[in-house]
Amino acid sequence: MVFIEGDRVVLRSVDCSDIDTLLLWENSTDEPLYGVYEEQYTREDVVQFVENQQRYSLAETEQLRLMICSHEGERLGCVDLTEYDGRKSFVSILIFDLYNRRKGFAENALRMLIDYAKSLGLHSLYARILPENLPSKNLFEKVGFERGNDNLFVLFL
Repeated sequence: MVFIEGDRVVLRSVDCSDIDTLLLWENSTDEPLYGVYEEQYTREDVVQFVENQQRYSLAETEQLRLMICSHEGERLGCVDLTEYDGRKSFVSILIFDLYNRRKGFAENALRMLIDYAKSLGLHSLYARILPENLPSKNLFEKVGFERGNDNLFVLFL
């Protein structure tokens, strides 16, 4: 289980209490920039995902989702490592509620995730960001990622 406390937020492993929230976020039509899949996830899909996150290691699943929470426990969003291979991984981040954006939560969470990735021995992190998602581009550049080709951003650790 992962639990990392930062200045603004806490990153923690997903658990069964997150299932309804994750289902809402994954199937939201208000956030088309977050997901790349057009299919709707079922509750069973999300339950299986959470169970896999709890049961198997990052090396086994090649993915880690951490909930971004306030210090009071409010779920603000999540940050993911995907396509993990022990040397590199892709990163994605979401602060779901518009009210909670532009308050430094995503930056704090991303900086914490970068430190965590270093502790895992990763050499580089990548992010694919759609051309029209300027807030994400700015966020990733602010924490040290550099723009590459084809909407790819990279950070060498």
